[in-house]
Amino acid sequence: MRYSVVGGILGAALLLAAGPSNALAGDLPTTVGAAHILWGQGHYNSDAQFNQDQMIYHGGAVETTQAVYLVYWGPKWKDGFSATAGGFTYTQATAQRYIQGFFANVGGSAWNGVQTQYCQGAAIGAVNCNGYLGAQFVQNSTHVLKGVWVDPSPVPSNIVTTGLVENETNDPIAQEALRAVSHFGYNVNATYFVMAQPGTTATAYGSVYCAYHSETSHALGARGARYAFMPYVPEQGAGCGVNSVNKTNDAFGHGYLDGYSIVAGHEYAEAVTDPDNYNGTQDGWNDPQTNENGDKCAWSGLQNIALAGQSYAVQPMWSNAAKGGKGGCAVSL
Repeated sequence: MRYSVVGGILGAALLLAAGPSNALAGDLPTTVGAAHILWGQGHYNSDAQFNQDQMIYHGGAVETTQAVYLVYWGPKWKDGFSATAGGFTYTQATAQRYIQGFFANVGGSAWNGVQTQYCQGAAIGAVNCNGYLGAQFVQNSTHVLKGVWVDPSPVPSNIVTTGLVENETNDPIAQEALRAVSHFGYNVNATYFVMAQPGTTATAYGSVYCAYHSETSHALGARGARYAFMPYVPEQGAGCGVNSVNKTNDAFGHGYLDGYSIVAGHEYAEAVTDPDNYNGTQDGWNDPQTNENGDKCAWSGLQNIALAGQSYAVQPMWSNAAKGGKGGCAVSL
């Protein structure tokens, strides 16, 4: 299930841009090189969505006490941008308020609690963490959002993401993640979100995928820095979630920014339960086809959840404990 950039993901991108067949859409991998991909609506891996295989533990780490750091990358986040949709104008401040509101309040929620069944320290091949002495469970941590930074440094005009081939720190996105680590400090339980400015172009972004999570090389000690490449997905329209839950836009961003929380939430939950790709292998929790908890429920069951008196669009996450231990998509335990 691992493609090279030239032979796999770029080839798939060209085919998909021309109009994918159902067979191709169903055969897309969720893992490409060192990155774990969220494909856009319309050409997602149907095997991931419809198989009922339980996620199994592969012996690696999870993020036990979740933390999120947001780095808004690019001069547009500082200088300003705007877009109009459905009679409302959305600016960089709208987008920041929306995504920061989501991460500031998702900790402690029922949706976040779905991940607490997973742990590190169980037996390899286990489908639950019951009875394992010393197992460390994912916590439903509150105050997940630990820091925000606007980095106005230039973004390459076309990012060739070597992270889609192998885990190298010369990837501009991985480099920006390391700058975020330098700015905020290193936290082994953190996901550093590289929030790209509108207009960012990167290998296969938009034509094939909406976002991905990965890990930098292991130069910081025992583990690298877990990060997510989070483009400004509202510019991709329905393919990356615009109006997928809320059909009518409003000033807060419901509708137009639906995909922002759906996609960011997907990457966050996957990074919590399956953060590492040491030697190119995701060694946390994923199913026999390497689908993670977000993959198995991607673009299905989309709905709003209430956080601190506001609603945000999300997808459910795979729960091994659902349906009496048979497994299923869930927004709470």
